[in-house]
Amino acid sequence: MQEIWKECETLAVIITIIGFGIMVLLHEMGHFLTAKKFGVLVHEFSIGMGPKLFSVKKGETAYSLRALPIGGYVKLEGENDTEENTSPRAFSNIAPIKRIIVLFAGAAMNIVLGWIIFVIINLNMGVSPSVVREITPEMSKFQNVLSAGDEIVRLNSTRTHTFDDVSLFMSRCDGSDIKITYKHNNSIKTKSFTPIKTDSGYKLGVMFLSEKAGIGKSAVYGVYDTMYIAKAVFFALGDLFTGREGLDTLSGPVEIVSVVGTVTKNSSGYTLMSILYLFAMITVNLGIFNLLPFPALDGGSIIFAFYELVTKKKVKPELVGYAGMIGFALLMLLAAYVTVGDIKGLFK
Repeated sequence: MQEIWKECETLAVIITIIGFGIMVLLHEMGHFLTAKKFGVLVHEFSIGMGPKLFSVKKGETAYSLRALPIGGYVKLEGENDTEENTSPRAFSNIAPIKRIIVLFAGAAMNIVLGWIIFVIINLNMGVSPSVVREITPEMSKFQNVLSAGDEIVRLNSTRTHTFDDVSLFMSRCDGSDIKITYKHNNSIKTKSFTPIKTDSGYKLGVMFLSEKAGIGKSAVYGVYDTMYIAKAVFFALGDLFTGREGLDTLSGPVEIVSVVGTVTKNSSGYTLMSILYLFAMITVNLGIFNLLPFPALDGGSIIFAFYELVTKKKVKPELVGYAGMIGFALLMLLAAYVTVGDIKGLFK
């Protein structure tokens, strides 16, 4: 038990709650601001779930803080009604394209937050473009393909901008020949190469450049970093659906607290950047996850709104409402499963 408490020390818990609080606040702020812009009646803006700790009403909206720091919500007029709502200010009655914007805004805020964090990290830590710094000695046969200063721009059909892009591609390599497109002395060349098998997987056998970056380059590479996390999320989701990975690979709040605790204990000049990187990954994950076409997620509601936009036919309110309730129940079961797995992991 002492080891568990060490992993879940107070500082890690506080950092995690603050981090998630900011993510949830911005996510719900995206929904809130766009809904207000389109004249939708907002009944409540809540951070947290469960019993109210604090609530104040300003105008027509109640602003609440709730006991469980596991999410939040914006309660819109007519959003989850199982019967037709005739109010002109009901979310269900505004134009489908406006509903899509409101639904998408939450995820967009999370993704933008991730980009901002990556920009801060890049300004402090520099960037790692897909430019070869040196060829590793044990991979000498690779000398015939690349040399120091070459920039890898494509692996097969995959565009690469950073070391992370190359690393992600190689992590999924099965040993087949790779067509490498690279820039050498301002000219574009393409060659094929058989990746080298090592104990930790297939490698290209190169070390990559790392360089300082100003605000402009940090911003551009922040976009690349955000795109890298998004691609990694889609690959992970694909692995779950195809059975390549199991649900036990998912992590919840307990595991995140444990990771934050480990980072804070290994204090160094990079501790803050490591924590920021972790939360940048999480907020982009959160944004992408919320856009999945699943009931109770923003993506599921976007599908209903898009259907109406294309067909000019409203989806029955009871169908939307019941689908949301079933989807929410399934998400709660998944959250419980992941949390139990996290707790079991603490005892291993």
